[in-house]
Amino acid sequence: MASPVTPAPSGPSSLKIRAVAVMVVVVCLFATLLGRLWYLQVADANVPSVQQAASQGLETIYIPAPRGDIFSRGGQLLAGNHIEQVVEVQPDAVTEHPGIVGELAAVLDEPVAQVKAAIDNPQYSPYQPVPVAEGVSNSVALSIYENQKLLPGVTVTAEPIRYYPYGSLTANIVGYVSQITGSEYSADKSQMCAKGIPCYTTTSQVGQAGVEASMEQYLRGIPGKEVEEVNAQGQVLGVASYTPPIPGDNIVLSISLKDQRAAMTALEDWTRNARTMVGFTSLHRYRSPAGAMVVEDPRNGQLLALATYPDYNDNAFVGGISESLWKYYNNPANHYPLENRPIAWAGATGSTFKLITATAALDYGVRSPYYLYHDTGGLTVGGQFFRDNAGIAAGYVDLQTAITISDDAYFYSLGYDLWKLWAGGKGHPEYLQNIAAEYGLGRYSGVALPGEAPGIVPSQQVFTRQHEQYPKAYPNSYFDPGQEIQEAIGQGEDEVTPLQLADAYSAFANGGTLYVPKVALAVEKPGTGGKPNGKIIKLYTPQVKDHVQMPSAADRAIMISGFEGVTSNPAGTAYGAFTRFPLSKIPVAGKTGTAQVGPNYSQVGWPKYVQNTSVFSSFAPANAPRFVVDAFFEQSGYGACAAAPAVVQEYYTLFGLAKHGGLPASVTSTLPPGC
Repeated sequence: MASPVTPAPSGPSSLKIRAVAVMVVVVCLFATLLGRLWYLQVADANVPSVQQAASQGLETIYIPAPRGDIFSRGGQLLAGNHIEQVVEVQPDAVTEHPGIVGELAAVLDEPVAQVKAAIDNPQYSPYQPVPVAEGVSNSVALSIYENQKLLPGVTVTAEPIRYYPYGSLTANIVGYVSQITGSEYSADKSQMCAKGIPCYTTTSQVGQAGVEASMEQYLRGIPGKEVEEVNAQGQVLGVASYTPPIPGDNIVLSISLKDQRAAMTALEDWTRNARTMVGFTSLHRYRSPAGAMVVEDPRNGQLLALATYPDYNDNAFVGGISESLWKYYNNPANHYPLENRPIAWAGATGSTFKLITATAALDYGVRSPYYLYHDTGGLTVGGQFFRDNAGIAAGYVDLQTAITISDDAYFYSLGYDLWKLWAGGKGHPEYLQNIAAEYGLGRYSGVALPGEAPGIVPSQQVFTRQHEQYPKAYPNSYFDPGQEIQEAIGQGEDEVTPLQLADAYSAFANGGTLYVPKVALAVEKPGTGGKPNGKIIKLYTPQVKDHVQMPSAADRAIMISGFEGVTSNPAGTAYGAFTRFPLSKIPVAGKTGTAQVGPNYSQVGWPKYVQNTSVFSSFAPANAPRFVVDAFFEQSGYGACAAAPAVVQEYYTLFGLAKHGGLPASVTSTLPPGC
């Protein structure tokens, strides 16, 4: 039989053992916790768990850089940035609170669909606030602040917005910006402005016209970069790193705001005045729908004014142009206000082309300037009679007189003689075309503005190419004498821009140097106080494009005397326009042009038959030229009746003759005699 178990004593020694056991357990638990804490904070600090990696990531947001400013040569701001209140919405907030869209639409007084479309814009990252409305009023901003419970994720921020202080006055030169298109982004996204930072994002503002486009590489700046920590739900947890944007560089233009304003005013005044005149053969008032004026410094090729009419307002493109206004600007009935006519419009020059014909004839010894040509009212070649535009036999004329009175028959004969030299073989070039090319006609000038037309000067090569491309339209591939005869007075198939003609007269005025016309003077680092006072990083010096083979000094002096006679001789074609100008103090040399337009109808049904283009080109002072000014007025009659008086008006400003009260009506609205 087993003996009974004897119970252990329950004295002080047993309690001590139990207490020690509990202490050991507690110490072990604390040691385990401390060990785990050390592991998490030290050993495993830089090794995220699988769960962490799945629930947290990094997103890169690029911050647009403020564009550089654009200034005139006098320091006036032509394009800059001003601060506007912009309403932005965080996309994830709309996902959590769909009612935000309706509430915000009510505050902005805009359709719900429009607000929803702005928030859903795919060009913006889902992790960055999306702009919904720009330039909101203080009352709208206050309403958003006061209703944050109803509008979570909606904020009002102050952001730089592009603006153009002078609007339509300089729009054709300055241009405008708009949000980058998909194709533009695809073409440029590989570019890198800085290490790891592309030049463009899907929301970048990019220059689309004028200097904004041609100087984009300087104006755009370098975007900033913000790397954000986000969780699996797309919520931003914090900012991992931040690189601030670098503003774009400033551009200083050669354009004088004073001269540009005067040119625009002259265009407006003389298109209006031309509409009061009646074409004596068409029996219609001149329509005068459009015009252009160029002011150039012949000493260096700097452009002081490039005026176009009609014009547009570049501020209309800020934030996106309305559909109705875009249609208006592109409607042919409104004569394409977006076209920069000084560089993009190409047409016949009329008798201003006689500069080229006279130069070619003297250069190649076709005729002495003293030779007296007998003008009987025209020239007959191959049984065809080429009639003098005035229809009057001028009698015996030399070169100086022929330029002054714009004697067509004299220049017809020069054109015929030049053609005979070429057609006679023996390797003779097309003299007239060669000199025209040296003067810059029929080829790109190189001006740093988009949209320039190359123009054309007819030649055997041109006729052959046209015949090969369009044999039905151009059945004759031979450049016959009649075409050269017409070309000699600027009535051929030549197409010349106002800028090209100004370049040509600048080259003659300075003695034969054809400069690349300059619209920019310098690129500068951003200054302070909205002024172009930063460090110059690029200076645009005069650039020679070509040299014109000038006649001898004596022969060139005779040509200059002929051009001076145009404005100062009572028989000169622009004498009436300059009777109010102080020629005794400031002699002006110039040439009128009346470019005839063939019998057809415009797109809006107005007759263009003999609705001539009025042209005038000039330089002053004639003895030491500082300015070249030319003007083109479409469907405006004789060169002496619209273009010449408009140029006179510009000279009043260029030489400081305009009083504080402005120009008198006799200068701005009185038609020259015979008009």
